[in-house]
Amino acid sequence: MSDFTASRSFLRQIDLSSLDLFVLICEHGSIARAAEQGGMVASAVSKRIAELESLARTLLLLRHARGVRPTPAGNLLLEHARTILLGVEHLRDDLSEYARGVRGLVRLTANASAVEQFLPEHIAVFARQHPDIRIDLRQATSRNVARAVRDHLADLGVCSPSDEAEGLESLPYRRERMVLIMPQQHPLARHRELAYEEALDYAQVGLRDSSTVQEMLDREARVGRRMLRQRIEVDSLSAMCRMIECGLGVGVMPEGAYQRLGETRELHAVPLTDAWAERTLNLYAVRFADLPAPARHFAGTLVQEAQLPTLGNGLEFMPPPHS
Repeated sequence: MSDFTASRSFLRQIDLSSLDLFVLICEHGSIARAAEQGGMVASAVSKRIAELESLARTLLLLRHARGVRPTPAGNLLLEHARTILLGVEHLRDDLSEYARGVRGLVRLTANASAVEQFLPEHIAVFARQHPDIRIDLRQATSRNVARAVRDHLADLGVCSPSDEAEGLESLPYRRERMVLIMPQQHPLARHRELAYEEALDYAQVGLRDSSTVQEMLDREARVGRRMLRQRIEVDSLSAMCRMIECGLGVGVMPEGAYQRLGETRELHAVPLTDAWAERTLNLYAVRFADLPAPARHFAGTLVQEAQLPTLGNGLEFMPPPHS
């Protein structure tokens, strides 16, 4: 029997539900808990694992007093099982989109800065080129963007670098400069530029949760042994502008976002001279080469708009064809 024939025979004998059960067992460390999760009795789950071990011709799980753990062969199966099940999930999503008359889906997660400044125009360019591909855009903090990509909840992410993004493939997408926003009559409005520490004497309006900018502001206050007078936290840059306009404090945001959200209000922006005030927004994926075709095309549009000729590791994106 050829290797190809043997491989096909092996695949025909392994069913997806058994792989799913094996992943559940490894994640829970217990056959009983996996059985409960899968709505089965433990004996039936044990039989499925015995069948898998028979097909693999090796032990896949080690039993111990507190449950089970995968053997080295089991860890290998776990890795491949997750890849196979994820591929099936992508297939189901793609086919469901076809059934709805939409020929593809791009799951995109981005931080507020990217959503407010750059992505609307780039999504519009892509939508004109690919009217049958839907963009599912979610906004989150930079850490949560990277986490969504890592956990395969998003195909692509756009955010600033953070420790959550380590291990993901990335490309520089845009650079941005941070400015301090204040009411037009604020005492700091006379400055042409200033260091952030000069703003620590005033009440602050901040972004909620794990904003990387917010973390930097907290660090600046600690370094200067000052108190960050955070009067209010908000969920969006537009809400920040409104709160500052009402006199609740000063806040830090990207200059491009201010130009879109704040210039028409009674607000003033002063550029910050701190080193962290210049930063890069990156495009992230677990692995660009493994993206579904719609996401690859969308990444290609972002690369083209950013005037980047290649996508890491020598992988080139051809310009997406026009409809």
